Amino acid sequence: MNFSSETQTEFARLRDELKRGTRIISLSGLTSISAKSYLLSQLQAETKKTLVVITDSNRELETFENDLDFFQSQTPNSKTPILTIPSFEIDVYSRISPHAETLERRALALWYLSKNQPGFVLTSAKSLVTRILSPSEMQKLGVILKRDEDFAPEKLVEKLIASGYVREEPLKNVGEFSVRGGIVDVWSPDAENPLRIEFFGDTVDSIREFDAETQLSIGQLKEISLAPMREFAATPDDL
Repeated sequence: MNFSSETQTEFARLRDELKRGTRIISLSGLTSISAKSYLLSQLQAETKKTLVVITDSNRELETFENDLDFFQSQTPNSKTPILTIPSFEIDVYSRISPHAETLERRALALWYLSKNQPGFVLTSAKSLVTRILSPSEMQKLGVILKRDEDFAPEKLVEKLIASGYVREEPLKNVGEFSVRGGIVDVWSPDAENPLRIEFFGDTVDSIREFDAETQLSIGQLKEISLAPMREFAATPDDL
């Protein structure tokens, strides 16, 4: 996809305004999500800023995510994280729990956002006006483990349950964990494969990535992060 000379001029103006930190910039003429995504991917690649895309509903988020991911892949060295924060899409007084996938996606995005600067944040207008935890409180929901450092296995299990993980023997899916003596297996939503953590007393003795089907180790790790499965804690004290 190439810009016309007129569009290139407008693009240069928009890019320069963003770099200068202009608060309000008006742009019109783009109607399709694909065209908007292409323009945004080019702007992000040149400005290196975090761009927030606000949609009318959750339905548009997936289209934006797919298009942005595609156009980023076409531009060398422009691949940056795309975070999606969908709205709950339920009435707060309906007494219906949000869908588990929505909870997971929101928690993972907010967990990442509390520690890093992504290229894009995609969210709906309804989600934008929903109160969320502060970055520091969000970080407390997850766990960072380092080999040869102390972290009691009982405390780890308590934090996993509080942040939405489910105990399964053996684990098979993201968001599950299992315990066998001094070994805790857990599959974090930000990990491609599950992790096996071996403790010597309260010390993290070994961290290994393994295949969920074969149970065979893939490699040793020095440090891991376990993202929460929901954006709130639920312990007896909290209740």
